[in-house]
Amino acid sequence: MLESLKNRIKTSKLTKTEKLIADYFQEKESKLYFMTSRDIAAELKVSDTSIIRFVKSLGFENFTEFKDSLKENISNKIITPNEKLNRNKLLLESEKMMDIFLDNIESNISETFSKNSIESLNTVSEVLLQSQKKYVIGFKSTSGFAAFFGLRLGFVMEGVKTYSRNSSELLKDIVDIKEGDCLFIVAYPKYSKTYNLLIKIAKKAKAKIIVLTDKATSPVIKDSDITLFINISGISYFNSMVATQALLEYFLTDLSRKIGNKGNERLALINSYLDENL
Repeated sequence: MLESLKNRIKTSKLTKTEKLIADYFQEKESKLYFMTSRDIAAELKVSDTSIIRFVKSLGFENFTEFKDSLKENISNKIITPNEKLNRNKLLLESEKMMDIFLDNIESNISETFSKNSIESLNTVSEVLLQSQKKYVIGFKSTSGFAAFFGLRLGFVMEGVKTYSRNSSELLKDIVDIKEGDCLFIVAYPKYSKTYNLLIKIAKKAKAKIIVLTDKATSPVIKDSDITLFINISGISYFNSMVATQALLEYFLTDLSRKIGNKGNERLALINSYLDENL
């Protein structure tokens, strides 16, 4: 929690509205960065002015400065795997662990789709449709997603190149990226430095850059054209990957619908050759 918020609660007598806002800020700290003052006001059923006034009472000039400070605060939080496991120990030992697990999955999927606008999702689909070459990339914990998405995208679209390993072959190929192509990256901790190099190359070539990542402080989003944020919080040592899978499946479904017969014909042709190869 922000120190200024802690001190405000500790040293001041809050009004009913201020207490409502303070409680919300504490409970939803990780969510606040994605919200405007109006979003918060609407959820709490208070005025936008009340939110801004409270933020100013914390020592900030405006809501934007508050969010910048919050971003820095979140980026400085490093939770080790062991700390994460200890934090969720009671959940894992609960007799209702299965219910908690399913609720977490449902929450991750729901929040992922709610925090990314339908306009952003449509834009991603359109960029993939219009791009001549699509470079789908993910390393380490996201290598499986790159392989899954790239393979299936290639069944219905031409020009898909998939890289699930950080190799010299990738760098050899990426130098050919150009305007009219797109770079599609899925990146979670621990972020590979290679992502930033690939983005630098793509930006210089004026190719479109799409990044799927977990938070606003991710080091790979600075120069992306479109950034989608995905909830990956798990209740154990591991991050949850279900929301990522759901979002990728959404794009495959949307693209299949938009491509229509052309995609079906390509898929049928590939399947016929696969059958011959069995």
